[in-house]
Amino acid sequence: MDKERIIILLIKTINFGFYSFVLFMPFSISAAQASLFIILLSWVILMVIEKRLIFAKTPLNYPILMFLGTVIIAALLGIDFTHSLKSIKKLWIILTFFSILTFIEDIRMIRKLIYILLIVTSITSIYGVLQHIFPGLDIARPEGRKVVQWTVEGGIASTGFFDHHMTFGGFLLLIFSIGFSLSLSRILQIVKNKQFFSLPTVYCLLPTILIFAGLISSMTRNAWIGSLFAMFFIIVLVLVGQGFSPAKISKPEGLPYKKRKIIAFSVIGSIFLFLTAYTLLPTAYSLQSPSLNRFKSIFNISTNIERLYIWKGTIDMIIEHPLGVGMDNYSKAINDYRGKYSHKFSNGSDAHAHNTILTQAAEHGIFGLAAFLWIWIVFFREGVKIYLKVRSQKPEARSQNERFVEPIIIGGLGAVAGFHVAGMFENNFGDAEVATMMWLIMGLIFLMKKINVNLGLE
Repeated sequence: MDKERIIILLIKTINFGFYSFVLFMPFSISAAQASLFIILLSWVILMVIEKRLIFAKTPLNYPILMFLGTVIIAALLGIDFTHSLKSIKKLWIILTFFSILTFIEDIRMIRKLIYILLIVTSITSIYGVLQHIFPGLDIARPEGRKVVQWTVEGGIASTGFFDHHMTFGGFLLLIFSIGFSLSLSRILQIVKNKQFFSLPTVYCLLPTILIFAGLISSMTRNAWIGSLFAMFFIIVLVLVGQGFSPAKISKPEGLPYKKRKIIAFSVIGSIFLFLTAYTLLPTAYSLQSPSLNRFKSIFNISTNIERLYIWKGTIDMIIEHPLGVGMDNYSKAINDYRGKYSHKFSNGSDAHAHNTILTQAAEHGIFGLAAFLWIWIVFFREGVKIYLKVRSQKPEARSQNERFVEPIIIGGLGAVAGFHVAGMFENNFGDAEVATMMWLIMGLIFLMKKINVNLGLE
């Protein structure tokens, strides 16, 4: 087989890897990571054959490299270098971001990947809702290993095909944000064109509703908060943010800026009033269900006191170990600081700080935290730049595929923003399933700039 045919075969294998990756992500992290391994192996073979380095250059390369450097340094200076060294390999999922940017160039392929992800996540969400309704339902595991997680409010916390309800909720948060953005974009098109019905809108809206139902059934409070923030972020960016674009101010298109502003603040205000009213209403007069009680518990200090104790102990750990205790050494060190606030964790427990920022500072030190924050500052700065660049193009000059670009950028930014808001209450960056999907979404956002160039729109 000649060199050209081998290269073509490798590219096809990589594309197959991407399709299988998004297909398996909601069902099995092992199968998804096997797909990612196929992509990476084909990538390495391709570089060997072509005798050159094939790697995407992005504004995040240096921040990510700096972060990895601080992780290694913290491991060297931490309390258990051997344990940290074994854990560092978990960060290989970052290559999800770079693989997407290196090999995907076709907007049609991106559409297929997104819709596959929405469909399979919808199926997982339906399963999660059934788990919530029928306690003990777990077809993925044999008897004796079934996962049934009850909340203190009395409801079943669905896990889907994952091992924990927080993983399920965190994963759905990311996909819901993408679906919500696509649905909102389609609805605005219906309003603009004065249509009564649009089949493409149904294709986006139905999976989004199903995923939202799965998100509720997960009973994951941090994911709920993150989803609300993601919706807020997306609505503001779509309905208000457009008015700040000079091109749109000088030549408005679609809904007038004032109407967009009124709609945006009406939606946001309605959500705020509902949450406020429900929180303040006496229990006897409010709707009662495990899900609603679970949501209401967000504002109840007594149900969150244990988390506050964890945060206090973590801050003490950071003060005593400013350079970090090393990756995944948090559970080994926390009991030395937790005792004065609450009971100690059992030996061998997988204790964590329930906060991404505190976890980064505790394990990788203040320099690791600085590098970690650098990644997200650059990411959002570049993401907004990409969005504004796309917004500067005339909507009527775009094809259907090109119009798909904008809601993906907005939804992706909202997803990552929601991810970090949820991360204020859970170390979701350390959750492989959730973090892998986050890196994929980040890659899609940066890929939109590359797609724009390929389409000749930049």
